[in-house]
Parts: sequence; C-alpha cells; structure tokens
Amino acid sequence: MRVDNITAMASRAEQKAAARALREARQRQSTAAQARRMRMIWLSGLVAAVAVVVVIIAVTAGGNGTKTVGAKTAEAKVTALLKGIPQSSNVQQGIELGNPNAPVTMTEYGDLVCPICQEFALTTEPQLIAHEVRAGKVKIVYKADETASGASNSGEFTAGQVAARAAGLQKLGWNYILLWYEEQQSEDTPYVTTAFLAGLARQIKGLNFAKWQSELQNPNLAGYVTVDGQGMNQLVSSNAVPGNATPTLLFSGPKGSEPPVQAAVPYSSVEVAIKDLG
Repeated sequence: MRVDNITAMASRAEQKAAARALREARQRQSTAAQARRMRMIWLSGLVAAVAVVVVIIAVTAGGNGTKTVGAKTAEAKVTALLKGIPQSSNVQQGIELGNPNAPVTMTEYGDLVCPICQEFALTTEPQLIAHEVRAGKVKIVYKADETASGASNSGEFTAGQVAARAAGLQKLGWNYILLWYEEQQSEDTPYVTTAFLAGLARQIKGLNFAKWQSELQNPNLAGYVTVDGQGMNQLVSSNAVPGNATPTLLFSGPKGSEPPVQAAVPYSSVEVAIKDLG
C-alpha cells in the first residue's frame, strides 16, 4: 500500500508538472508568433518607457511594484485606481470597467490564479486604467478562462470567478479582480478556499457582504463562467487565437480589430493597439 500511495502521489505530481509545462509551451509559442510585431512596438515605445515607470511608481505607492505589503495597502491602492470609473452591474457578458460607450473595447480572458495575468494586472493594466479607461476612451471586459487554476485549484476555479461576478453585481467586480491579483499566491498552492474568497470581499469598501455571500449560490453566475470558457474554446477552434492561454487580450474599435495578444505585454504595446483602432 505504501508503494502504491507513493506511486500515485508521484503520478499526480507528474501530471501537474506536465500540465504546467504545456501552458508554458503554449505561452512561448504565442509570444514567438507575435515577436516581430512586438519588437517594433517596444522600440517605438522606448521613449515612453521612462514615463511609464514614473506612473507605475505613483500608482503602486505603498507597494513593491509587484505585490503590495498588507491587505490594507492593497485595498487602498485598488480603490484609488478605480475611484470614479463606472462599472456595470450586468455581468452576463463579463465584468465591465469604464464608459459603456467607449470607442475601443479590450476583452481580457483571465485566470485569477495565473501569475502571468497577475504580472499584466499589476504593471500594464493600472496604466491603461489610469489613462485610457479613466478618460472614457477604452472599456475593459473581463472574462473567465481556466489555465493556471488547473495546477492546484481546479475545483475552485468556478467558485473564484463566481465570487468576482457576485461583486460585479454591486459594481465592484474590478475591485475584487485587482485585489485578488494583489494578494495572489502560488499557483501550486491550493489556497482558493471559502475563507480566502470571503476575505477579499470583506476588504472591499462599499460591498454589502451579506448580499455578496447570498449571490454565490446564484446559478446564473456559474453559467456565465461556463459560457466564457466556451467562448475561448471557440476562439481556439476557429484559429482566432493560437491556443488556450491567459491573459488573452482582444481589441476592437471603430477601425476594426487588432491581432490577439496572449502575453503580459508592456503598456506601450497596448497604447499602440488602442491608437490603431481609435
């Protein structure tokens, strides 16, 4: 029995390692396909990089640029970033942030456990929100896609996404999303528990916790998460995106759409895509 148990544990560990390696391989494949275009964009944005660093420091004041220290600091940072920006309470098509009539829409497929999504959310996204979203030029729509959660939190993926949408019903979905990324733990750790989800909700100022908690049982929210996943599967099967990877960023506007991006690209790259469409 001991040998069997050890063999089973080793097998599970190998499966997790293989799944993680597959995600990373898909990420590298997607990034390589965009490399030529991105190099040109990065070169064009070199001068702007200094300004980006300054803004990052301003937005992440109180933190270390990657993760803030302490829940109060994280909550204050997220609240300041999002203050005054409209959020929709209609979460059927995703969790929306920004002017509903903004000319450009960035649809973001993400996994709240994904470290690459966290990198994008803590570096590039604050600049996008502080500039284009706050100015009413861009609307962001967050959709759920399971990738990194499969390592150790697969059974909790839907619960976590439902928790974010439940906050979205109170127009605080993006507060929940960004606060999660601020307090994200290792994808190899099964940390997505009921206590963790509730702990995030309790930190958000203005959130009716009892109402949020009751909405966790709303079957419609779980259904919306499933539809998001089906949408990503359709994108993959139609070759609209190279593979299932997060973050996947889709840009659309008056001038059409830009090629999808599946990487934690710098703000200068996002800025160019938006200008091309607006």
